[in-house]
Amino acid sequence: MNVWTRTKAGVGAILVTIALLSAPAFSETRQKTTHNYRADLGATSPELDVYSADTAKDAPVLVYVHGGAWVKGTRNAVHDKHRHFLGLGFVFVSLDYRLVPDVTVADQFGDIDAALGWVQENIGKFGGDPDNLHLMGHSAGAHLVAMTGVAPGPVGRQLIDEGALRSVIANDTSAYDIPRIATALGGTTLPPLYRRAFGTDPDTWRKISPQHQLDSAQNLPDFLLLYSGKGWGIPADEFAQSFAADLRKAGGRADVFDGSAYTHREINTGIGKTTDITNAIDGFLANKT
Repeated sequence: MNVWTRTKAGVGAILVTIALLSAPAFSETRQKTTHNYRADLGATSPELDVYSADTAKDAPVLVYVHGGAWVKGTRNAVHDKHRHFLGLGFVFVSLDYRLVPDVTVADQFGDIDAALGWVQENIGKFGGDPDNLHLMGHSAGAHLVAMTGVAPGPVGRQLIDEGALRSVIANDTSAYDIPRIATALGGTTLPPLYRRAFGTDPDTWRKISPQHQLDSAQNLPDFLLLYSGKGWGIPADEFAQSFAADLRKAGGRADVFDGSAYTHREINTGIGKTTDITNAIDGFLANKT
């Protein structure tokens, strides 16, 4: 029997929610704890959840960044990821970040960097190995983690240079090259979904496009890029393949998964359930941990 417990860090009374999962061949306690990760923001700090098993010791750590078009979304939308990756021996972290229009996308990069700093400092308390970190994001989160991989903040830079941030999994975004989104749709302006987040200035688009940062990129982590085939109206395969090719030219490693049989939602919710999606990610991570 698995037992999940949930605690809110910094609260005297512990709130415990117990759910019985399908019973494996062993007994294990798994817990979810919630933490503020930006002390500099005080009570307005975004939060992250750590999912861990009491048997974890020096476990690889997977940090997940949700999607939501940069304007919405929640760290709670992990679907089956936490169960799947804990079952593989990972400590799993899912984080919130501040949202547009309250902040800019550049501020969101700062949140991801701060979250990595918190993980580096604290994950050992949950059985995680701070020198064995992996970053995954879906949709807007895929853009944020891709940018972290090629143009990291100070914490990310240190982690990559030290070999601690080993891989980035970017699941289904076209925002590797934001100016190209406008071109792909036959115009010089972005569609509303992107314009809300990125504005109207092409110079800003380039500055926050991962593909446009590769000329100065160093010591790149390994990348896995997944793309879906339905629901965007933009040729997502071309964006992923082009970014992968430029990553390789910059000296990095980039694998690409063809998820054209799936929708934008399915390629995310299928992790841990759909065989080929799951195998692609598990196989990629198996060579990194």
